Amino acid sequence: MRDFRWAHLQPHIEGGENEQPELEQEALDWGEQEWGTHRYHVNRLVEDSVSLLPMPEKAVVLGAGNHGDVGLPRLSVHFQQVTALDTEDNMLQEWLDSTGGIANNRVRSLTRIDYTRLDQISFYETFEELLAEGKSAGEITDYLRDCAFRVRGLEAMPHLKKAFSLVVSSGVHTQLFYPDALMQFYGYMEKYNENETRQIVEALGYLRNSLITDYNRMLLSLVKPDGRVTVWTDMILLDEDKQWIAEELDRRRTDKERTSFLFEAFGQYGIEAAVLGLRDLYDSLRPDQLLFRSWVGYTDSGKTYLIAGLSGRLRL
Repeated sequence: MRDFRWAHLQPHIEGGENEQPELEQEALDWGEQEWGTHRYHVNRLVEDSVSLLPMPEKAVVLGAGNHGDVGLPRLSVHFQQVTALDTEDNMLQEWLDSTGGIANNRVRSLTRIDYTRLDQISFYETFEELLAEGKSAGEITDYLRDCAFRVRGLEAMPHLKKAFSLVVSSGVHTQLFYPDALMQFYGYMEKYNENETRQIVEALGYLRNSLITDYNRMLLSLVKPDGRVTVWTDMILLDEDKQWIAEELDRRRTDKERTSFLFEAFGQYGIEAAVLGLRDLYDSLRPDQLLFRSWVGYTDSGKTYLIAGLSGRLRL
């Protein structure tokens, strides 16, 4: 993943703007009055994507969370219906019910969606059993690699194929499967020596990479022929050792200089799942009307990330 140079791609690094969107505040904080923040840049990318659609009809947001990054009320203005999908329960339905049916006409929330299809093969239960029984690293590794092939023949949401003008993925790539699986393994790690631990972690990475490319294929399957897919993900954790990346990026004056430095940084310091996910998706999108944005985002926990967003149409 070191070679991160993409043809035809000129990134736009978001900076300060003088205008702020003026929309009515909802019961939940959708971030519409924020300026220069992560959610502000996300909504700009989404709205720019919407402006390039020939006919906005229905939109879907994967990884919506508890009103997360995307302002759903604002997005619903452009579409007949917006569907918010999430892997876990969230507060969206409660918010919808509190609007007295007004928002329900445009926004719907579906939870417990299994993007990976691992639930269909009872992966987490089986993985837990193998670890609890003290199975060898070889047996666990074989199981993990086999799961990549088992889920490939399954579908997550076949009833929604080619149903949406806009498909939005909100920070899913780095949260998909891997953090939960590592945490599950962590409870049994003391049973394995260093070499065995490395084998299992590498097999988890193999399964993660397969699931990420499968997830991208699922995203593309949801898009109508004239629609767009829009994604963003944390790319680089800007800890104390990497803060210089954002500072150095600001010093690059031309698009060519910024492009070269940015993609070199992704390749050298990027979160592997994010690098794989974004590059794999880019290869499936047409170069014309392709949008790329990058900005610095701050989390409630105090962590800082360099974030990248991509939006485009499917290659024919």
